[in-house]
Amino acid sequence: MAIKGKGRTKTRQPVRAPRRGPVPVPVPFAKRRGVQALAAFIAGLLFFWGGVWLTNGLRVQDRTARTEAQDLLRRRAASSWKTLVETEVGTIGQVQEGTPPVILPEIPAILTGLKERTPKDVVTTLQEAAAGAREVSGTIGAYDLSRSITGKGFDPAAALRFLSARDELVLALDLTREAALLGVAAARLDVADRGTVLARAESLLAEASATLVRFQLHQGEALRAAGITVQPTLPGA
Repeated sequence: MAIKGKGRTKTRQPVRAPRRGPVPVPVPFAKRRGVQALAAFIAGLLFFWGGVWLTNGLRVQDRTARTEAQDLLRRRAASSWKTLVETEVGTIGQVQEGTPPVILPEIPAILTGLKERTPKDVVTTLQEAAAGAREVSGTIGAYDLSRSITGKGFDPAAALRFLSARDELVLALDLTREAALLGVAAARLDVADRGTVLARAESLLAEASATLVRFQLHQGEALRAAGITVQPTLPGA
């Protein structure tokens, strides 16, 4: 009896590769949570520092604007005072920047002449000079300098210089006026009797001159505090 299949070779099936499972798609770099968290942190930090920079910049700009406004107010207040002095004193004397003003420059020569003679119309001249000094003194003294410089950013020392300059100028005007009136009194005396009166008048003029020097010093310091530079005039200029 024959055995079936003897001598036959079975065909082996080829080995199949293992089935592949689904491969996850890589997350894009920009969408990774760690990257997004880091980016958010950096963005927040930049926003914070940008806000700080902007705030500081606005503060500096505001301070600069306020400083410039204060500087302008100080210059205006000082310029108004300076213009008043130059205008008023200029009506009875001479004002030259950098030197003490000259008030009633004709008075010294008149007083000197009265020691020997009585010039024509000398009394009228002296009375008019005294009236002019009184008017200028009244105008300058009535000027509300304190109000003009208040709230303009002047420190107490600068404000005091302004007030000192005003007081010195008013005093110099009053002293010069008194000297002119003493000249009127001397002109009505005999020449021989005028010595004492004229000496007193000349003493008042000397005191007025020294007072004007102090005025110029205080005035210059006050104007410099306001940002106005006054160049001193060289002797002989």
